[in-house]
Amino acid sequence: MSVTRNQLQKMAVQIDQVVDLIRQQDFADDVLTQSVCPIYKESAKNLMHYATFRSFDARKMQKGLKELGLTRLANAEGNILGSLINLKIIVHSLLGGAPDLTKNEFLSIGEGTQILKRHTNELFGESDKLRRVRVMVTQPTEAATNYNLVLNMVRNGMDCARVNCAHDGPEVWQAIINNVRKAAEECSTTVKVAMDLAGAKVRTGKIDLGARIKEKKTSRKRMNQFIRLNKGDLLIVTGKDNGASLSEFNNKGELVKPARICCVPPHIVNRVEKGAPILFDDGKIEGEIMETGPESFQVKITRAKEGGTKLKGEKGINFPTLDLGISGLTDKDREDLKFVVNHADIVNYSYVNDAEDVNDLLLELKNLGADEDLGVILKIETNLAYKNLINILITSMQRKHLGVMIARGDLALEVGWKNMGMVQEGILSFCSAAHIPVVWATQVLEGLAKTGIPSRSEITDITSSVQAECVMLNKGPHINEAISFLDEVLLNVESSHNKKEVLLPKMEWK
Repeated sequence: MSVTRNQLQKMAVQIDQVVDLIRQQDFADDVLTQSVCPIYKESAKNLMHYATFRSFDARKMQKGLKELGLTRLANAEGNILGSLINLKIIVHSLLGGAPDLTKNEFLSIGEGTQILKRHTNELFGESDKLRRVRVMVTQPTEAATNYNLVLNMVRNGMDCARVNCAHDGPEVWQAIINNVRKAAEECSTTVKVAMDLAGAKVRTGKIDLGARIKEKKTSRKRMNQFIRLNKGDLLIVTGKDNGASLSEFNNKGELVKPARICCVPPHIVNRVEKGAPILFDDGKIEGEIMETGPESFQVKITRAKEGGTKLKGEKGINFPTLDLGISGLTDKDREDLKFVVNHADIVNYSYVNDAEDVNDLLLELKNLGADEDLGVILKIETNLAYKNLINILITSMQRKHLGVMIARGDLALEVGWKNMGMVQEGILSFCSAAHIPVVWATQVLEGLAKTGIPSRSEITDITSSVQAECVMLNKGPHINEAISFLDEVLLNVESSHNKKEVLLPKMEWK
C-alpha cells in the first residue's frame, strides 16, 4: 500500500507538532535540569524530549513511516529529537518543501548510543570481554571463606560482585570484598563491588513456634518454622514481636483462633485498608484484608497451592494498591552506608519511590564524605517508583555514575503480572533516553544456578536481557555453571542483537 500526499501531510503536521512542543518544553525543563551533573546535561535534556514525544500517540504515524521504509522511532530513545529532525527533513522534502531547522540543537543519530556506552564504562569499568552486557553476581556467605569459588566466578565472566547488606555483617562483607579484589587482580581484570542496602521492605517477622524437632535415625534436626496456609484460611498480621502462632481448632474441627504472624516494620498495621489485596513471599500466597485494627489486621487467603503453602519468617509482604508511606533510608541503611562508602564501588539503593528518596541518599552520601566516583544504582521495585521514574532519574543525575536495576520480583507484584512486560519496556526505554545503564535482575537462570538445569523460559529470558547493559545472577550451588553459560549465550545473542535492535547475520542452515 502506497502513502498518499494527504497522509504525508498529516505525518508532517504531527512531526512538526512534536518538535514544536519539545522546543517549548525546553524552556520549562531548564529549571528541572539545572542541578544535574554537567556530564548529564545532554542526557537530561534528551530524557525530557523523549517524555514529550511519548505524550503523543505515534502509532498511526509509525505505520506510515514503515510503508515509506523510514525509521519508526522504535529505537530512537537515545537521540529522539535528532531522529525527529531527520524525519522532518525527509517528509517535507517528499512534499517539496524545506523545513526551518535553525532553532534546533540536538544529539545526532548514534550519539546517544555512544553516551550510554561511556556511562556504562564509568559505572562498571572498561570491559576486557568481547560482549557488551556485563554480568553481576550475588555473593553467598561462602564467598567470604572460599576463595576458589570467587576466583572461578571471575574466570567464568563475573564483571560485578553484589554484596547484600540484608545478610551477614561487616566482617563477612569485608572478607568477600577481599576475595573479589584478590581474584580480579589474579585474573588481570576489573570487577566492581556493588553493595545493596536492605531498604524499607515490609517482611514477615521471625517465627518461633517452640521446639519442633524432626526425628531421624542418626540425628535430631530442628525443623524450619512456618505456618501452612490454604485458600480460605484466615491469618492475623500483628505489629507485636514474637506474635506468631498456628491456627487453633476445637474437637469438631471448627476454627477457634486464626493463625498469627508479626510484620516488620510494625507500624504498617495502622496504614492498611480494608479490601486491599496483600501478597506474601513473592506472590506465592495472595489474600485480601478483611478487618483492620490498632494492633493487627485480618487477612483471608485467596490463593495458595493445593495442600497449602508454607509461610516462613522474613519473607516479603506486598500491598500493590497502597502507599504505606515507608521509603527512603532506614536506620540500618544509614549505618551500613558507613561501611559501603569506604569499601564498595557502587551502592544499590533499594525501594526508592520518589525524588525525595533520592535526595535522602545523596545527602547521606555527602554527609559521609563519599567519593564522587562512587556509583549509585537505583532499584525500581515499586509501582510508585515506576510512576515517578522521570523525576527519580533527573534528581539522581546529581551523581556522576548512575544505573537503574529492574528488580522484577517485587515490581511484578506491585504493578501486576499482566502489566510487567509493558512496565519493563517502559523502564528500559526511559533509561535509554537518559543514557543510564540498566541492570536486568531477578530469577535470571535461577533454575540453572539452583539445580544445574535451566528451564526453556530462562533461556529466552537471557536472550531478551541484551536490551539491558548488565544482567544479575543470584546465588546457588551451581552459580559458576550459570555464569559460564550466561557469558556464552550473551556473546552469541549479541551477534544478532544490539539492545532492542535485531541484526541480520548470514544464516547458515546445517
